[in-house]
Amino acid sequence: MSEQSRVRTVQAGSTSFLLREQAADGPGTPVLLLHGVPETATTWKALAPRLAVGRRVLAPDLPGLGGSVFSGPYDVATLVGELVALLEAEVPGGRVDVVGHDWGGSLALALAGARPDLVRRLVVANAPYRDVPLRALHIPFFALPVAPELVLRLGGRRLVDAAFRFAWRASAEVDAESLAEYRAAYTRPSVRQAMLGYYRAATRPRMARALSRAVHPVPAPHVAVEAALVLWGALDPVLPVSVGEGIVRDLGADAVMVTVPGAGHFVVEEAPDAVAEVLLDFLADEEVAAPVHAAPPHKPSHEHEPIEPPPGAPAKRVPTGPADGSRPSPS
Repeated sequence: MSEQSRVRTVQAGSTSFLLREQAADGPGTPVLLLHGVPETATTWKALAPRLAVGRRVLAPDLPGLGGSVFSGPYDVATLVGELVALLEAEVPGGRVDVVGHDWGGSLALALAGARPDLVRRLVVANAPYRDVPLRALHIPFFALPVAPELVLRLGGRRLVDAAFRFAWRASAEVDAESLAEYRAAYTRPSVRQAMLGYYRAATRPRMARALSRAVHPVPAPHVAVEAALVLWGALDPVLPVSVGEGIVRDLGADAVMVTVPGAGHFVVEEAPDAVAEVLLDFLADEEVAAPVHAAPPHKPSHEHEPIEPPPGAPAKRVPTGPADGSRPSPS
């Protein structure tokens, strides 16, 4: 089997995507990897080669972020449309497995809901869901006018560092080269503006609803995929395990949840070996009995499986039910 790693620019929709690709010979379903904020597709550099066993692995910088050029708007529907254009250019007439972390996880859910014909299996990792949680203080702050631009212009690099210090829980340090890339990316004015566009498009409608004191429940997503996995760093201080449990409830009883003890919000980079093991098993091309359809909420069983912690983390498995008094809460 031959494998080729390359980085190229792809014009699709209204976006000039910077695309990192692991191209491998084989019949396996291609994998689309969607990163979060404040990151780029470099998030996946330790995982992409491992996943590229008989399949292509596509890891774009999200529209407007990293090296991808896009001028908005940044609402989820529009962003999903840009990703659909990329898939139609790269995998014409085919389907992909989609793995998304943080904002990438939210877009993965939305992509699977909007275009089930394009998505075979779905993995969501430590992702904001339905509504962005306003208790994480940076989120409502980014929705404000003017002030975020000023703060990011004066200290964008320091804010990237602060995000990793706050939400990284593994004993291993952040990869220095990756962190340098994230700092460089999020100090560029166009990327800063796009990042704020993501948050504002998601957050301002919720803030308006909160101010009106009207009850506007956000409906469960209509997602139908062959199989769904929710992967969660158990010590995430921004998006606690209960957020992942909510995704499982809405995806239905056949959705699987796996928690990673000792890992925080950046689970993909904090525990790459554990995440690779889970993904390789989940994305294997065996037959799947029946599709997973979104279902009305039901009482969670809390039987999702914790896996081995990342190197250096305590061996103790972290319970994830509501009685877990040690679980951090969003700030």
